[in-house]
Amino acid sequence: MTDTAAILAHIDANADRIVETLCDIVAFPSIVKSDPREAGPGERDTQLYLKRRLEVLGMETDLWEPDGPALLEKYRGRPGAHEGRTFEGRPNLAGRLAGAGGGRSLMLTGHIDVVPPGEASHWSTDPFAPVVADDMVYGRGTVDMKGGVACMLMAVEFLRDLGVTLRGDVVFTTVVDEEIGGMGTLAMVDRGWKADAGILTEPSANRIAPICHGILWGRIIVDGIGGHAELTPNSWQTTGPVDAVGLTRQILNGIDTINARWRFDPVKNHPLMDQPNQIIVTQINVGEHPSSIAGRGEIVIDVQYLPHEQDEALTGGNVKREIEEHIAHICQADPFLRSHPARVEWILDADCAEVPADHPFVTTMQAATGAAGNCPTLSGFGAHSDMGNPTNLGQTPTVNFGPGDPAFAHQPNERVPVADLVACTKAIALTLVDWCGRAGA
Repeated sequence: MTDTAAILAHIDANADRIVETLCDIVAFPSIVKSDPREAGPGERDTQLYLKRRLEVLGMETDLWEPDGPALLEKYRGRPGAHEGRTFEGRPNLAGRLAGAGGGRSLMLTGHIDVVPPGEASHWSTDPFAPVVADDMVYGRGTVDMKGGVACMLMAVEFLRDLGVTLRGDVVFTTVVDEEIGGMGTLAMVDRGWKADAGILTEPSANRIAPICHGILWGRIIVDGIGGHAELTPNSWQTTGPVDAVGLTRQILNGIDTINARWRFDPVKNHPLMDQPNQIIVTQINVGEHPSSIAGRGEIVIDVQYLPHEQDEALTGGNVKREIEEHIAHICQADPFLRSHPARVEWILDADCAEVPADHPFVTTMQAATGAAGNCPTLSGFGAHSDMGNPTNLGQTPTVNFGPGDPAFAHQPNERVPVADLVACTKAIALTLVDWCGRAGA
């Protein structure tokens, strides 16, 4: 039996171990909310579990709590640096399995924090009591992204079972804080963890995604003038009122207009992405009282941008300015908004990255994924992922590749097919052998 055939057969025969490992990890409620101080012990407990598993594999491990204020001071204005991050009781984990020498290193990386499960009645199972049914594993984080973490751990473990010694080092990192901005990955890169290439096992339906979107969150503030809703109003030039509902509608119409333009703008499109960049309205909050003309409106937006749109700091500054200018132009069409223009407050800037399609690691991984039975065709990762800081700051060209349909991320009844877990583990194992090299081969 060839090396490849032996690896694939061994993984098939031990698929239950992948599932068991995923269930172990999902059982830790590693929830993180917008305020990291509200995080419970689930992140730490998950990392302690993984640390023990890495040490059994012979890895040198590093478990540490990042210094949020120091990171912010060092990287202020750079991707992943966010105010108010605390990591007390929320450690990052890294490990290194030293190779025999003479090979290239590979980093396997992912995050272990998950979003809250939401309304309990929407789940048919307990989100943190994983269930295996109909060849699926159900539970919060099975897709985003503990499934990928289980696959990357088991790929290394299965190679050890078979006595495969790699020439290059294997670096294994799991971080916290991804779901609220990505400062955990920034801390990991800052600590010096890097490799010659990397796989971020975010869910991609086992497709290699060498590019992800950058994401901007913003708040558009629209000021009107409040007043009694049932009385004849004075003119807007005197005391008002001026209805913020109507003003907000004008801004929303303007957002529809720019989205229509972006649909055909080559700058806002990429051949690997299914859709053009968009300004997505995610929240609208207008008015203060049922009997009052609305005096204020707020539109929360989620904006995508591409790597070629990044500014000199590798953030979305160029796109921010483009949106601010567009909002200013909308305001010029209304006499009141001309005097009281809407303003944009930016909440978050999550960076993006792209590894060229002809990069040696991409082509190596394409061959390995094809041999493992996956589709080797490249695709784009439509959401944001943490690939930016390893690729740009850490000089570790990193691609997204992981099990599960990303559409199930953050949803009730989150689930991943067992077949996806097996196929992903196979692809990572073969990539490790092909990229790092097998000692004695």
